[in-house]
Amino acid sequence: MEGNHHQGLVTDDDCEPRTTDFRAMEHQDLAAANAKLARENIQLTREHDLLRMVIDNLPDYIYAKDKDGRFILNNIAHAHDLGAKSPSEMKGKTDFDYFPQDLAQQFFDDEQRIIQTGAPVINQEQYKNRPGDSLSGMRWSVSSKVIWRDENGTVLGTVGITRDINEFKMAQMALRASEQRLRESTEQLQRSNRELQDFAYVASHDLQEPLRKIIVFGERLKEKAADRLEPETLDYLQRMQKAASRMQTLINDLLSFSRVTTKAQPFVKVDLARTAREVVDDLEARIEMTKGRVELGQLPVIDAEPLQMRQLIQNLIGNALKFRLPDVPPVVKLDAKIYSGVLPQDHDSQPQELCELTVSDNGIGFDEKYLDRIFNVFQRLHTRNEYEGTGMGLAIARKIVLYHGGSITAKSAPGQGATFIVTLPATHQKTPNNEH
Repeated sequence: MEGNHHQGLVTDDDCEPRTTDFRAMEHQDLAAANAKLARENIQLTREHDLLRMVIDNLPDYIYAKDKDGRFILNNIAHAHDLGAKSPSEMKGKTDFDYFPQDLAQQFFDDEQRIIQTGAPVINQEQYKNRPGDSLSGMRWSVSSKVIWRDENGTVLGTVGITRDINEFKMAQMALRASEQRLRESTEQLQRSNRELQDFAYVASHDLQEPLRKIIVFGERLKEKAADRLEPETLDYLQRMQKAASRMQTLINDLLSFSRVTTKAQPFVKVDLARTAREVVDDLEARIEMTKGRVELGQLPVIDAEPLQMRQLIQNLIGNALKFRLPDVPPVVKLDAKIYSGVLPQDHDSQPQELCELTVSDNGIGFDEKYLDRIFNVFQRLHTRNEYEGTGMGLAIARKIVLYHGGSITAKSAPGQGATFIVTLPATHQKTPNNEH
């Protein structure tokens, strides 16, 4: 019994090791907690330094303010913009220390509204002086501001970012001004075109009758009095008749030029092969006179204005027959192909079905430095004594092509013939386009 009694007692010697173990464990836990806290502090410092490095290297102006509008945080760009040496110099200051009273009050009122309502200010454009650069004058900037809360939702103030957009705004305003000038120029050009077309059409009609009388009375005078006229007088009469004939041709060409847009018909399916055969039949006398020939390739059916396509082909073939080499029978080849592509003037558009019409000859050719000139009204590369005409044929061809939304160009060299290349949309809307 006595032995059992002693077995149940707990002595001081028995407690001492357990107390020591508890204290050791407590010390280890504290050391581990301190080590964890140190690691978290290091991580927090790194994150703070990283954030500081990021915002200080951004060109935008970044800032945070307390509820009274005092600066709590600023990046270097913002400090320099406001004329401060460093962000730390701005702590505790407000916009009233840097901006004019009315502008600073506007900023303060915006921020108080954000704090009261929670509604942010997004992309607010401002046109103001830079306090840190008095020489730069007024500049455009855009600002966004949001409410700043802690983890418990308590409002601490506002956070904002401002970006200098002066170059963008200047470019935007210049672009708008250019667009306005372009619209005004386009409207003026359209008015001028309409007036020119009306004038050409009316003048051509009004001039036809008196011109016919000059030609008719000149013929009668020549028939009835030729034997009684002095040679010099008869020469004057013949010159007058030639001049009247040239003027009549010019008037007819002007009339054709104005009719491209004033008398156009809706687009329909046009068989270019049939149209070309009809043109060759009409030019049969000229072809025989020059001992030439016209070779027609495979020509498709496209959407176009029928009479204008006839005139286009006639002008191009007629031009090839006219500008032939001396003592060399002209050979004119007309061919076409359909392909998917984009017109030169519509390089940003989607590919479409196009018709490329080519008219080649073995004539005198021309220097390609005159390429733009040959399609202008009344432009000639040769004198009237060398080759007849008014210089309107290719101008009319170009206007027809542009009216159909296409393009025309040519390849040539002196003495090597020429190839005129017309590209037109193969399918088209059923009403004529406005002239480009």
